[in-house]
Amino acid sequence: MVDDDDLFRKMMGDVLTSVGDYDVSTSDSGQDAIEKLKKDRFDVILLDYRMPGLSGLNVLQWMHEQKLETPVLMLTAAGSETVAVEAMKLGAYDYLRKEYIEIDHLPITINGIYERYLFKKEKEKQRIIEHEREKIKASVEASHETVSGIALIVKNALAVISLNFIEYEHNLEPYISRDGRRHLSKVFLDLKQDYSVIASSLKSMIDIYDSIYQKLHGIQQLTFGIEQSQTSSENQVRTEEFKNY
Repeated sequence: MVDDDDLFRKMMGDVLTSVGDYDVSTSDSGQDAIEKLKKDRFDVILLDYRMPGLSGLNVLQWMHEQKLETPVLMLTAAGSETVAVEAMKLGAYDYLRKEYIEIDHLPITINGIYERYLFKKEKEKQRIIEHEREKIKASVEASHETVSGIALIVKNALAVISLNFIEYEHNLEPYISRDGRRHLSKVFLDLKQDYSVIASSLKSMIDIYDSIYQKLHGIQQLTFGIEQSQTSSENQVRTEEFKNY
């Protein structure tokens, strides 16, 4: 709670502590608020616009420069609508005119602002997760296409080699003696066996890779479904808590 009016600041702090069960820290100037923000973390900031020295807008500007995302409820006086608009541009979540503050309703306003902040953070978290998921998915897809392409080339090459075995053996027979033919047949038999081992190993590798690819794809879908379900449940709980409050 940041306000240079000692009486207003103390009254608001006492009310929020009693009716809202909040842990309230107060500052009497913009400079003191900045010093507190450098050291501690707060869930919501109630920030007066008009203060000597650093104004509420100055504090908001500093928070914006520091990329400090703590939600702010700006407190303004009559005729300060333009200031309120500027405050919203700098990241304030909402504003209240002091003369219109309803003590009984203030905790609901504060809780609503905090809920909006949590929702925004959750959306940002989901955006980052989805971005990383898409990067991984693209990498896996590219890897799968590359391996599949190489496998196809190797399979075609092996098929050509298999056909060549028959042709080479047939073409060489007229130039080789009877004993040489037996030796040649054994050589080609050994080559064919080696070919079979290579072809079988290649098929096993491709099958294993395809299986891993399918499992990774399934895990991604399952993880996404679980995250969506958890997010929906958490939002429902928060909504019910807010209604009950």
